Amino acid sequence: MNIPKSLSSLWRAKINRLVVAGLLSATTTVHAQSFTVAQKATFSKEQTMKLVTAGKSSIKGQAFARDNSNGLKGIAILNINKKQFAPPGTVVMLLPFTDYFKEWMEVSKKYGKQGKVVELPKEARECIRVTQVTDKEGHFEFSNLMPGQFLLYSSFGYEHTQHATEVVGRRDRYINNTYQGSSDIERHFSYGVNASAYVDKIVTIKTDGDVEQIKLKKTL
Repeated sequence: MNIPKSLSSLWRAKINRLVVAGLLSATTTVHAQSFTVAQKATFSKEQTMKLVTAGKSSIKGQAFARDNSNGLKGIAILNINKKQFAPPGTVVMLLPFTDYFKEWMEVSKKYGKQGKVVELPKEARECIRVTQVTDKEGHFEFSNLMPGQFLLYSSFGYEHTQHATEVVGRRDRYINNTYQGSSDIERHFSYGVNASAYVDKIVTIKTDGDVEQIKLKKTL
C-alpha cells in the first residue's frame, strides 16, 4: 500500500475529525454517520498490542508550529521565526502503522470525501496509545515500543503572525515644478491571529532499544 512519508495537508486537516472525534475511546459515542468496512489486511490485537507495549524503544519529541515568513523588506518584525510550542496537556497520539491501519486510513480518505467516517473496530482503537505534552516546550514521550512503523499525530492552537499592506495616500513627484507622476504611500504592519496546527510524522524504529528524537512540527 502506497502511504506517503508525511500525510498530505488535506488529509492532515481531516484526520482530526476522523481519529479524534470518537475513534480512540471505546466509551466515546460514535459519529452518527460512522460505519465499519471489511478490510483486506488482517488484524491481530495480540501482535499489535505487543508492538506498542512490549519493546524497549522509545520516541521522544517536541510538538510546535513555526511561522517561517521572511518579514517585510526594510521593516523589522519580531518573533517571525519563533516556535509556538504545543501547551502542556496537549494530546499526542501514536498509531501502530501496520498494513491494517494504513488500509483503514486509505479507506477513511475515500469515504471522508463523502462526509462519512469509517470507524475503527474497538480492538484496533485499544491499540492506539495516547500521551500528553508535559512542559511549556512541547515535550512528550512514548516508551516500551517494539521495532516497526508508527504514526504520531497531534493538534493544538497557536498564534500565527500575518502581514498586511495598506495604502494610506498618494505621493506626487515634481522635477523643476513639472509633475512627473505619483506613487502610493503604503503602511506595512503585522498582527497575530489564532490558528490551528495539525501535525503528524511517520517514525520507524529499526532496532529494539533505539531512542528516536523527533520534531512534530508545522512550518508555515
